Amino acid sequence: MLNKLGRRTGKGKPWNQERVATARRNHSIAGQKRTTPDPDLLSQGQAAKYAGVSTATIRKLVAGGVLKREQIVPWAPWEIRRADLDTEPLKGIIEQLQRTGRIVFKEVVSENQMRLIE
Repeated sequence: MLNKLGRRTGKGKPWNQERVATARRNHSIAGQKRTTPDPDLLSQGQAAKYAGVSTATIRKLVAGGVLKREQIVPWAPWEIRRADLDTEPLKGIIEQLQRTGRIVFKEVVSENQMRLIE
């Protein structure tokens, strides 16, 4: 994270695991505790495996506005809620994809989509 933010050590070197450990030890900074993963939040790959589709399909569903994804901070992995994958409209799209090999968004009306016929 320090390197992605463009931060350097006092000597202008990039950060690595050893330099971070030394800085923490020298300045009595406690390391980060590992959190237990939330089973309701999935990465893009985990979401693809859970839904039985490819990661490219997950990206298309996100781009089509059918599936939401969240990111806690910049450069953090995208998270997809398991409950969003279990919605009926999304399940219908995935079933049709598996039958026909094509993604069709007809069943889902996005908030940003204009209706041509009322």
